[in-house]
Amino acid sequence: MKKYLWMLLSLVFTPCHAQESVTDSVAGRYADVVDKYNQALGKLVQERAETNDEFQKNPEKTQLNPYFYRLITPAAYYGRSTHQVMGIDWTQTGDGLFQQSPTLNMAEATDYALANLYSRNPGLVSWTEERLMSEAALRKDIKAPVKAVESKLSDKAVVVDLGSDVPDNVAIVAKKPNFWKLKGSTSLQFTQSYFSENWYQGGENNYAGLGMVTLEANYDNKQRVQWDNKLELQLGFQTAQSDTCHTFRVTSNLMRLTSKIGYKAAKNWFYTAQAMAYTQLYPNYEKNSDKVIADFTSPFYFNLSVGIDYKLKKDRFDLSVYLSPVAYNMCWVDRSKYDIRPRYGMEKRDDGTFRSTYHKYGPSVTVNTKVKIMKNVSWTSRFYVFGNIFDNKQDMYVNVEWENTFDFTINKYLSAKFFFYPKFDNSSDKYKKGRHYFMLKEWLSLGLNYNF
Repeated sequence: MKKYLWMLLSLVFTPCHAQESVTDSVAGRYADVVDKYNQALGKLVQERAETNDEFQKNPEKTQLNPYFYRLITPAAYYGRSTHQVMGIDWTQTGDGLFQQSPTLNMAEATDYALANLYSRNPGLVSWTEERLMSEAALRKDIKAPVKAVESKLSDKAVVVDLGSDVPDNVAIVAKKPNFWKLKGSTSLQFTQSYFSENWYQGGENNYAGLGMVTLEANYDNKQRVQWDNKLELQLGFQTAQSDTCHTFRVTSNLMRLTSKIGYKAAKNWFYTAQAMAYTQLYPNYEKNSDKVIADFTSPFYFNLSVGIDYKLKKDRFDLSVYLSPVAYNMCWVDRSKYDIRPRYGMEKRDDGTFRSTYHKYGPSVTVNTKVKIMKNVSWTSRFYVFGNIFDNKQDMYVNVEWENTFDFTINKYLSAKFFFYPKFDNSSDKYKKGRHYFMLKEWLSLGLNYNF
């Protein structure tokens, strides 16, 4: 039987030789059977050529005939073939063989070949149609024609006409697909406020500027592995006339790197590990004082977690819900700045000094959302929750952050932004005294914007 399968596959994939006679190696009692297969395959080749021509002219209206599959699947008894043999469109020759009618179509040609196999060599058929279907060898859930989609492995594919005029030294080089996608955005926003001296409510004139850079490098091999990397930089200043020690005060100050690698578990679910590190770029000072209350790497936060990530992408909607049952959260403050350590929740030693680091363990949730509300308005959100419920030796620590950015695009280079950032954090000793755990930050600005 293997001999026939290899021979039939060879005939199917080399249609120009499908109607030739078989070699002497299959002579004997199998010759008639193979000859009938050759005749059926010849009819299929003719039908396929005509179908391809029609498909080129009317691809939406052309339906491909699937009945030929019975010639290349395991030999089985089909009720349709027996029914066709007993029909009026079949005649019998003098030697007892069935002969095709002049109007034989593609499906009937297949039945003709199978009927001759049943009558001449039934011992070669070991399957039945019911068994073939029960073995799930054929798909029955496809109700609509499958549309061919033109795809390419490279965005820079070059179409080359390899006609007779092409020199002999032209070489075709196949390049591996690039699974990395790089993108980024930059923004420079400005705000300005002015109050006359006799303004009835008072006020302070100020100018403010904010620069933001976001870089992303994402890997997706279109099979199992996805690796997302994101670097965010923010730095903003505002003039401060009431501050006698500083001309400018810092309004936004962030450097955050997030790396998340996932292995596909189901349709939209990924086994995921995530690492996040963030600090600030420029020192912060208390008003009318040279006392530093925050600096580069003071504090420095690092979060490492494992869990499962649900990803959903639509035309206007992009969602990622990352659930981590086990997460490690660390904070470090420069050793030389003992006076600011209580501000970031550092524990006190027996000698009265404060530790420079803390380590907390517990579950975390991160939800990243991007929605295109309308043509020129989009919303980007990051919701993060962490709690050290696994650490019985320390006080309960809860950190909730919800960053929201609304982008209003004016044109390719001009945009307005509205940033809204509520935060709940009970780790700071400063806020524990007054129980002021809830904080809020927001700004609205207009400026330059460029995506790449």
